[in-house]
Amino acid sequence: MQLHRARRYFEDAGVGLAAVGIGTPAEAAAFRRAQGVDLPLLADPERKTYALAGTKVATLDELLAPKVVGRGIKRTILSRLRLGSIAVHQGRIQQHGAQLGGVLLIAPDGSVRYAYLSHDASDNPPVREVLAAARAIRPQVKPSNNA
Repeated sequence: MQLHRARRYFEDAGVGLAAVGIGTPAEAAAFRRAQGVDLPLLADPERKTYALAGTKVATLDELLAPKVVGRGIKRTILSRLRLGSIAVHQGRIQQHGAQLGGVLLIAPDGSVRYAYLSHDASDNPPVREVLAAARAIRPQVKPSNNA
C-alpha cells in the first residue's frame, strides 16, 4: 500500500509498479476493489515468484512478536492521522498467511537492480529508498520536486 500511495513519484521516475499476490485472479480483483489499489496485481497462488525471489515463510515469532505487533499498531495510528479515517485493514487471510514478501526492482534488461526481502511481517523497505533505487535505473528521467 505504501508503494501504491507513492505511485505518482515512480511514474514521474519512468518506472512502472506491479504487485504479486498469493491468491487467485478473482481474489486479486476483489483485493484491488476493496483496497482501492490502482496497480497491476498479478496472481501467483502457487507462490512460484516468491520462491524465485528468495522470500521466506515466517516463523510464529516473525508474525506475532511484540515488536511486529507494535509496528503494526504504530503504522495503523499514523495512517489514520495522515489519512483521516481511511486505513487499510488486513481482512481475512485467504492463502498462506505466513508468506513474507519483498520489493524487487527489475530493469528493462531483466536484471534485478534492487531487492528487499522482508525479515518479519512488519518489515517493509522505506519508500524513499525504493524510489531512489528506481530513479537510478532510469537516471535520464528528472525527479519531480514533490518527492
